[in-house]
Amino acid sequence: MNLLTIDDNIDTTEALTDYCNMHGIDSKVVNEGQKGLFEIQKREYDVIFLDIAIPEYTGFDILRQLKKQNVRHKSIVIITALNLKMEDFSDYVDVGVKEILKKPIGLDCLDEVLQRNMKNVRQPFLS
Repeated sequence: MNLLTIDDNIDTTEALTDYCNMHGIDSKVVNEGQKGLFEIQKREYDVIFLDIAIPEYTGFDILRQLKKQNVRHKSIVIITALNLKMEDFSDYVDVGVKEILKKPIGLDCLDEVLQRNMKNVRQPFLS
């Protein structure tokens, strides 16, 4: 399994990287929106964690560009500290937005999200 995290918050990206390392998940972190978009376009990921509030080129900018390019069926989980609902992302479901996680993210929640969104579950995650 491989996972991409696009988030400018170092604490969040370090926590997700540590989690992935503990579970043998290949992970990549990108801290800038435009670089994150490029990474989504060049490589397939099983799950993409996308922060909405990235400065300069936001998660919404990434989603709009994917939609404009007719990119479909990614497995994108939105991570945000904002109080957003899935209805806020109805235009991006075809791009691949699956659900929204509110920061801070607990390990149990992370386990559940990855199990729901993985294409190829190789082994169960343990907390």
